[in-house]
Amino acid sequence: MRATMKLVCAALGAALATAAAAQSVDDVFRGQTLRIVIPSAPGGDRVFYTLPFAEFYGRHIPGKPAVQPVFMPGAGGSLAINYTYNVAPRDGLTIVTPLVGAGAAQAIGEDSVKYDFNKMNWIGRTADATRVIFIRGESPVRDIDDLRKTGVVIGSAGRASDTYGNPALMNRFLGTKFKIIIGYKSAVDVNQAVETRETDAASTTWSDLVNKRREWLRDGTVRVLVQIALTKNPELPDTPLLLDLVKNEDDKKVVALMSSSSQMGQAFAAPPGVPAPVVEALRRAFDETMKDPDYLALAKKLNQTINPVTGEELAKIASGIVNAPASVIGQYMAAMNGQ
Repeated sequence: MRATMKLVCAALGAALATAAAAQSVDDVFRGQTLRIVIPSAPGGDRVFYTLPFAEFYGRHIPGKPAVQPVFMPGAGGSLAINYTYNVAPRDGLTIVTPLVGAGAAQAIGEDSVKYDFNKMNWIGRTADATRVIFIRGESPVRDIDDLRKTGVVIGSAGRASDTYGNPALMNRFLGTKFKIIIGYKSAVDVNQAVETRETDAASTTWSDLVNKRREWLRDGTVRVLVQIALTKNPELPDTPLLLDLVKNEDDKKVVALMSSSSQMGQAFAAPPGVPAPVVEALRRAFDETMKDPDYLALAKKLNQTINPVTGEELAKIASGIVNAPASVIGQYMAAMNGQ
């Protein structure tokens, strides 16, 4: 009888503890506003994916908080992550959606990086992010061979951004002649610089180009020269994959590191120090949002590709990038420094 009573009491205690934890997490969010810090200005690919997600995410979080996007462009995307990591309260009410190059920027020790991907609480990723380099349609440059012969001006949002890293590594490993102009405030400005003829080319995500500037592709205003990911995007079967253009095996490892950033895609993370039950609630709410029929219907209407990974899976992807072998990181740094 005593043994039975102990089991009953233990079970009751566990149930009460679970209920108390659930109530506590509920209290964290009820009546509050969850901020999603976006490291770009309105109008870009990051915003295109984040705003629809924000509309539905709060419905699945305990306490159903309001969700408010906050724009914080600057330093090639590092400003927003640095703020979330170092300044924002660690209560689960502020998360960030890092740009895809943020992990590689940490790996090579970029000066603007004041965060550690290994310590962030990864929540999930809605979609991957194949990057492309496109050039103005009237340019005589048609392919990689032409890029080796002709100087091309390309804009960049900063050295911590893939808008810098992609052309820099192509210069290093393929002998292209990109002249990289740093100083644009956001990826939106980088793309618009091609339209205003300040630059000849830009590096952006395929989804941004096809969803925001579809008419450019339709009218031949721009041409896509190369795609940057670990595998080809199904919508770009005839566009060369940068990884396939590099023949040296050691060089391939460096390009694979850069290309793996596409796996980060449209990711979300909370800063370190957020209580574990709160992180768990944010992760499971993300998972539920990815199954929400209304969210998926809106994503389909917007022509968004949704191929999510969980927070646990995303943490492994992030760790693989920032913990790349020292030899690979050394070559990456040399390329980024133009050596």
